[in-house]
Amino acid sequence: MVLPLLIGIGVTAVAVGARSGLRAWIAYKQLTPVMIARLNGIHIDESSYWARFHGDSRFNSNRVRPPLKKALEQEALGGFFQRMSESEALLILNISPGEIAHLDERLVKQRHRAAILRNHPDKGGSPFITAKINEAREVILASVLVKRR
Repeated sequence: MVLPLLIGIGVTAVAVGARSGLRAWIAYKQLTPVMIARLNGIHIDESSYWARFHGDSRFNSNRVRPPLKKALEQEALGGFFQRMSESEALLILNISPGEIAHLDERLVKQRHRAAILRNHPDKGGSPFITAKINEAREVILASVLVKRR
């Protein structure tokens, strides 16, 4: 009589643990390296971080660890991810890492308007790109990155 009860409790504990682990992994995959550093209490000067790795011809991509290299290659291929992440939305709206510290609704709306004006379907742009720009705005406004008043 006690054995089925113990088995049921054990199966339930394993299922709850697996579900929470899967949810944590999905959330972790959407973090950028700068966000991971902040969560671990490491201060990174974002302007020097991007200046050091982007646009520097001396950067040797062979020294990058394989998981990070794979992630960078996926971003460099172009196209859109199935589900838009915050980092992809920041790229679409052309918000630099240095601007994330003082990101507010005004800046998001300003960048959204500039992107829409460049890519509007009435001016020869793609309706799909316009939809992605609108989706990027919604993702950023719903994220914790935006400072609320």
